[in-house]
Order: sequence, then structure tokens, then C-alpha cells
Amino acid sequence: MSSHTRLTLVGGLAALVSVLPLLELTLEASWVLRAGLAMILVTATGHVARRLRVPVLLAALAQLVVLAWWLGLLIAADLAWFGVLPSTTWPDRFVAVFTDGAEAITTFSTPVPVTQGILAYLVVGAGSIAMLVDLLAAGLRRVVFAGVPLAAGYTATAAIEGGDIGWWWFVPPAVGFLAMLITESRVRVSAWGRSASRAASSRGLPETDALARNGRRVGAMALIAAVGIPAFAPVLSDGLVSGRGGGGGGGDGRTIRTDNPILDLQRNLNRPDNVDVLRYRASDESAHYIRIVTLDSFDGEVWQTSDRPVPESQRVVDGLPPPPGLDLDDPPEIEFQFSVSEDYNSRWLPLAYPAQEIDIQGDWRYDTDTLDVVSTDPSIEGTEYTAVSLEISVDAATLQEAGPPDSDVADLTELPDDLPDIVTDLADEVTKDADDHFSKAAALQQWFRGPEFTYDISTQPGTSATALADFLTDRRGYCEQFAASMAIMARYLGIPARVAVGFTPGIFEGDGTYLVRSHDMHAWPELYFEGVGWTLFEPTPAGRTGTAPTWTVLPQDSAPDDESPAPDSTSTSSPTGGQDVRPDEDSLVGGTDTTSGGTPTWPLAVIAALVVLGALAWLPLGLARWRSWHRWRRAGEDPEAMAAASWAELSEVVRDAGFSWDTAATPRSVGRSVSAAATLDDESARLLGHLVSVTEHARYARRAGPVPELREDTELFRQRLLRTRPVKRRLRAFLWPASLSDARAGVVGKISEVLDRVESAGDRIRAWEQRFAIRTRSATARNTDADGT
Repeated sequence: MSSHTRLTLVGGLAALVSVLPLLELTLEASWVLRAGLAMILVTATGHVARRLRVPVLLAALAQLVVLAWWLGLLIAADLAWFGVLPSTTWPDRFVAVFTDGAEAITTFSTPVPVTQGILAYLVVGAGSIAMLVDLLAAGLRRVVFAGVPLAAGYTATAAIEGGDIGWWWFVPPAVGFLAMLITESRVRVSAWGRSASRAASSRGLPETDALARNGRRVGAMALIAAVGIPAFAPVLSDGLVSGRGGGGGGGDGRTIRTDNPILDLQRNLNRPDNVDVLRYRASDESAHYIRIVTLDSFDGEVWQTSDRPVPESQRVVDGLPPPPGLDLDDPPEIEFQFSVSEDYNSRWLPLAYPAQEIDIQGDWRYDTDTLDVVSTDPSIEGTEYTAVSLEISVDAATLQEAGPPDSDVADLTELPDDLPDIVTDLADEVTKDADDHFSKAAALQQWFRGPEFTYDISTQPGTSATALADFLTDRRGYCEQFAASMAIMARYLGIPARVAVGFTPGIFEGDGTYLVRSHDMHAWPELYFEGVGWTLFEPTPAGRTGTAPTWTVLPQDSAPDDESPAPDSTSTSSPTGGQDVRPDEDSLVGGTDTTSGGTPTWPLAVIAALVVLGALAWLPLGLARWRSWHRWRRAGEDPEAMAAASWAELSEVVRDAGFSWDTAATPRSVGRSVSAAATLDDESARLLGHLVSVTEHARYARRAGPVPELREDTELFRQRLLRTRPVKRRLRAFLWPASLSDARAGVVGKISEVLDRVESAGDRIRAWEQRFAIRTRSATARNTDADGT
């Protein structure tokens, strides 16, 4: 097999296994076969092109054509000429399928069903990886750079999962990359010439066994370290000890991220561990909704933030402007103290709307239309800051009398033209008896909070036209769908609307402090009323949010919502009308909250840490003593075995004391060397002489006799010798005894022997085949001679 063929084959296999981590993102694995065939076709095309000496760029173009052809057979075979030839209608099918795939990607949470659109993306991605690996490894002979496309599958999976990906998915691309490096090394060495050795001649290969063996072992150790360290070190990831490897998007696996809050919403609500996000304390000692960011743009697929310039002139240190649309005389102010946990990471600052003053370190800037506060530095973990927000006190009558919205917010009623009919029909039906904007908004909220809808966190996320129609049909979803649907219907009815993402008020801890956790993440619509500005509404059912805000309910409509089941007797009312419905969230997740008053936990943590450190410090000596006990137990009453155990113990204690030990010297020579180097007293010298004598008799005498108390004498000499050494030397012997060094060397030696046997298995099999062939030919020849005779 030529070097080019070998690199092509290994590169193709490496590319094939590198896409296996993508299985974590899909519900079924059937796509692997079709994507794998695409990779085989692409790799084979590159190999044939190189054999025909086609230029690299033309070869890459040919691979793209083959990949497009194979994708067409998968998604547009019904449009192909003669069943296999591309037709002019393929481009239209490609556009439609990739559009559906993009919608599915933004709609479904992982693991996703493999629709035709998802399959198209998977096949194109896998084929692109194979093409890049083939180009870099076999085409340009730059194998090192092939590691980038090989890591693409794992990197994409880790990014989509927020780092929450098992460590084992790292192994396939890593092994493939190491195999490519080793193959390339053999190819390079083979260019130096052939070896004269018999093994190399018989196989037709260069003598690179030692190089390959060392490369495999170094690669194996590197792979074990790369997988093992993150798996067992909780500083780098959750690891095997606490579950799946990988973290939640940076730091450890408990980190909460809200880089894109609407996409992270369901993931944070479904986290198995209800992680602390922040604590806040308000001067009015009341609970408040905490807002992160406002999504004011809807493109028919997803709610997102509009383009927001935040120049240096909009730093929060200079104060924030009045909230848009507010025309109330001197509303009271509420002072807030925020303390963000080490597990929360976001570039959006959690605040109670509308904030007017913020005291925080760093470059934080505000958006004038939404009063969202953002920073280019997402490192908000552990930050403490204060803020002053306005208390907006309104009632339903004020909102009902509000005039038409200002033209500045007219663009916040825009909707795509292809809105599903079910949205507009239901909006008209629900609000048919309402005459003004507020009455329509209140009717929508009451309808969403009614018995027809069910709060279900397990539903698929998404706010696209298809997802919206499914939600309104099934009447089952969570806060994302409730908020987005009400905002879209409000826009259809001419009411400016947007979606806010943040947290429900949280759990009251006492002393005016509230604890907000990851399961408190929430979304709600904000509707605009002239003179009041942006106003919070709560369409999510009462089972999740409690009683609706008082100003959002018409007096005649208050009874149904007031009859909603109260979340819990310990829930705390929010000035915004919301309630926390999980005052004891730990009862749901099995945790115990030790942060809200009571006995401080830090002394127990300190004691536990000291116990763990002490156990770790005694562990090496404990292992060494166990090894000694096992050695003597295995020796039993056999004089020769007991002498060997004593000599092994003597070897370890001499090295623990810092003296050299010559394994090739005779026992008497070793005894003289140790006695001279250690300056022993008479009793210690006598013990050493006794141990040397026992070993000599066991080795050289015709028959060794039993030696009573040999183990006790060996232990006594160990204690006497170490007692003469400096404290530093004794501490070193305590932390890492020579016994463990011997054990490590023994394990490494056995592993090396196993690897040698595995790596020489091919030679042994070939030798056995040769011997078997020779015996077979000899037997055949004898039978032939016998028949002839």
C-alpha cells in the first residue's frame, strides 16, 4: 500500500469517527450511515483525483460535486432524471429543505428528530469534514492542521449542549487524529530508506517499529490524560464523579449562562440542579420580577434583540434616561442591592425595571429604548452592585384610558406577512367583546391563564410560525410560548409588544432578602400604553406564576383569576403582582438549603476540608504499609521468602532515608555501604548485620533455617534508621515512600510488557502462519511420497 493510499484510508476513517459526537444531538442514529456514505464518496473522489494527478483545487471541486449529487439523491431522488441524474428542480428542493432544517434547528431542543432538513445539514457537515481532512492530510500533506476539522463535530456538540457533553465523545476524534499523526510519521521515516533487518524485509516496510511503538504509547498517555483529567477534576468539569463530563458552558458544570436568554430558557428550567443565580434586597422589602433583557424584534422564526448601538455616552455610571412613555409625577424610588453568585454568567445585567441609577464596576452601558444594561465583558460572576428603580403604580382604569401609542413605538407592532391563520383568528375571537387596547390585552391574558391551557416544561421550545400554531392547537407549553404568543397577538391587534426574559421574584430568605435560582428563569410580555410606558403582563398560568398583576385585570374579570390555586402559603407577593410558586425548591430536587439563616455551614466545610487533606496526606504511607503487609503475608513461613521480604523492606527504607542502593551488589557489600553512609550506632549496626546474614544464608546456604522475629527486627531497623535522618527527609519518606516508586515502576513495566505483546502479535501470527504452512507442505509432501510409493 502506497503512502498516499495509507494516509487517505486513515484520514477517511478518522473523519468518519470524528462525527460520532453529533449522535448526542439527535434522537436516532440512522443518519450516520447516510452521512458515512457521503464521507466515503468524498474521500474516494479525492483519492482517484490524486491518482490521476488532478490539481488540488479541481479535486476539491469534484468532491463538492459528488457531495451535492449524493445529497440530491437523499432529499430529491423523486426529482432526479433516470433516478440518479441531477435535474433543474434540485436547487429549489435544496433551498426548501435547508430552510426547513434551519427552522427545525431554532425550534427543537436537543436531542432533535432527524427531519429531512436536519439530515441535509448533517450530511453536508460530515462531507465537508471528510473533504477538509482529505485535502489537508493526503492532498497537502499537512496532517497537523487536519486536527481542526476533526474536532468540528465534538466542538459543535459541546457548543450546542453548553459544554454538557460526556467526556467519552472526545475519544473518537482524538484517536483518529493520533492515528493520522502516527501514520504520517511512518510515511516520513520510510523516505529515509529501507532497513536491512529481516522483519522489515519480509514485510516490505521500513524499520519504524520502535518509532511507531513510542508514538503509540505517547499518544495513548496523552489521550488518557486529556480524557482522564477533565473527567475526574471537578475544577474543569462535572466529571465522572458527579455525572456526565463537561460543564454548562464554561467554568464548572453548574454555571448558568444567558448569552441568548430565549434559547437558554428551557435548558435552565430543566437543569437537574437548581443553581443559585443571585440574591437581592429591596428597600421596600418586597419581591420583584428581575429582568435580564428585552426581545423586541420578531422575524417570524424567533424573538431576538434589535440592533442596539450603545456608545460610550450611554454608560450607566452617568445615570439612565427616563423610561419611554412614562408620564407620571415623581414616582417613588426603590433601592436594590444585588449579589450575583459565582455560577451565573451573562453579559446582560439583572435589574428591576425601570432602573435609573446603577453603581457597578466595569464598562456597563444601557439601551435607551429598553433600558437593558449590557457589557462587552460577560464576567459577571460574583459581582455585587446597587441600583435604584422606579415604582410604577398604575391601575386598570389608567391603562384603559391610555391614548393611542406614540409613533416612536409603531415598529413594535410589525409582524411577518405569513402569520398562521390560527393566530389571527383566535386573537379576533378572544377579544371580540373588547373595545380598547387594554381590554383586549386583559382578555388575552385571562384566556391564556384559563383552564384550556396547561403549563408543561417538557414541550419543544420555539416561537416560529409552526411552533406557535402547534402551541395554540395543543394548548400546552411553558412561559416562552405563553409570552411570545401573547406578544404576537397583541401586535396583531395594534398594541406595541415585546418579550422580556428574566426571573420570577424568587424565595424569601428573611431580612428582606430574596434568593433567585435557575429554575426561577421566566419570560413575560410587556405591552405599551401611552402615559405609562411598558407594562408587565403575565399570561403564564397561575400554577407557575400565582395571581396575575392587579393592574392587568379588569374589575369584572378578577374573580376567575383570584380563584386560581395559591402556589404555597409561604409564597411572597410581588409588587408586580407575581408570586414565587416554589418557595422550597429544594424539596423538588432533593437538596438542602443551608443559606437561609440557621447555623453557618463554613465551620463544617473547614473541618471536612481538613479531614480530606489529612486522608490524602496519609494515603501514600497507608498504601506503602499495605504493600508491606501483603509482602509478608505472601512470604508466610517460608525462610527464603521471608528473607526476600526482609531484604525488599531494607531496600525501601534505605532509599527512604536518602541513601543509594546497589541492586547488583552482594548483601554483605550493601551492608557495609549502608553502615558507612548512615553512621549507625551499635544496636542499629547489629540489626543490619543480622538482616544481611539472614539474606546470605537464604541465598547461598544449602538449606535456610527459620528466623524467628525477622519481621519485627526489620521494622525495628526501619524505625531506627529513619529516626537518624533530618525532618525534611522523613517528611519526604512519609509523603512518597520508595515502596510506591517501586510499585509504579512495576506497573509501568507490566503495561509495557502487555503493549509489547500486543504490538508484536502481528509478527507472532505471521510466524505461526509460516510454521503452519511449512508443516502443511511437509505433510503434503510426505503423503504424496507415500501415495507414489
